[in-house]
Amino acid sequence: MTIDLFDISLFEYTYTHKVAFWLFLLIPIILLWYIRKEYVASQFKDIRLSTIKTFGKASFSWIALLRHLNFFLSLIGLTLLVLALARPHDDKDIEEFKRKNIEGIDIILTMDVSGSMMAEDFKPNRLEAAKNVARSFIEERPSDRIGLVLYEGEAYTQVPLTTDHNLLLDAFDDVESGKVLRGTAIGVGLVTAINRLESSDAKSKVIILLTDGVNNSGDVDPITAAQIAKEYGIRVYTIGIGKEGLAPFPVQTPFGVTMQNLPVEIDEELLTEIAEITGTEYFRAKDKAELEAIYEKIDQLEKSKVRVLEFKTDPPEKYYAILFWALVLIVSSKLIGNTLLKSIP
Repeated sequence: MTIDLFDISLFEYTYTHKVAFWLFLLIPIILLWYIRKEYVASQFKDIRLSTIKTFGKASFSWIALLRHLNFFLSLIGLTLLVLALARPHDDKDIEEFKRKNIEGIDIILTMDVSGSMMAEDFKPNRLEAAKNVARSFIEERPSDRIGLVLYEGEAYTQVPLTTDHNLLLDAFDDVESGKVLRGTAIGVGLVTAINRLESSDAKSKVIILLTDGVNNSGDVDPITAAQIAKEYGIRVYTIGIGKEGLAPFPVQTPFGVTMQNLPVEIDEELLTEIAEITGTEYFRAKDKAELEAIYEKIDQLEKSKVRVLEFKTDPPEKYYAILFWALVLIVSSKLIGNTLLKSIP
């Protein structure tokens, strides 16, 4: 933390503990005490002398002037000390924080949760692996607004754009397959994510679309959805998840759920075209390590270009410089009083 010792704009600050201003009542009390000590009480002192011939006209005394100045030096120091106790801060710093935070990146994670995501070519399955990697991605981007859209045969918003990442992370506990119509509606999922970003005022708007299949549901063409995203200035990164060849899928049979090796079908041509339309890339993840590497690459590609001020709820304190000068004046007053103005009883 850098402290500017000359940054004392007392009338521009907002004060947190205004109750400290009651201490200003001590200032006139101390001032009245000093006036009484120096002028009123001295009128009642007398010295008996045999003659006054040796007394001439009173001359100007630098010592007396310095004594008065030294008193006001300590009084100013006390005033600054009260202001420091009131804990000043600058509201302009808050406005700067809010403005810069808006210039961050808004991201919608759009995740396929269809039944095929329960395939176990990823451990424990594709869906759980995707959730864990997404959690890590979120934790690495504390300054961005992130939301979560899920889709099967239909799409729905699990969490709208938010900076409350704890809420977002907790929401992954409720992400599961089979909540809505079965299928894989890539176009509907993409449009739902676009709807969450179209009114965003962020400088950068990003969708990360993850799927393990082909578009077989919904009444929205994925290419049309990609063109809409382009019109809104939204970049769509697409990720195909699943190994090549055969993968173990859970299949419902009359004898219960059994695992069967079924072909992995990902419409890579479609996903590549969606990415190209919006000016991004398509990625293929054949295992969890590759999926983690993809999210890390997207994380690097979409770094925020602004510096976000790091304070939580309280704005930057401004009392440091005031407290410094208060202590300088008070200590200086004491030093002068015990050196230049020191008197022998």
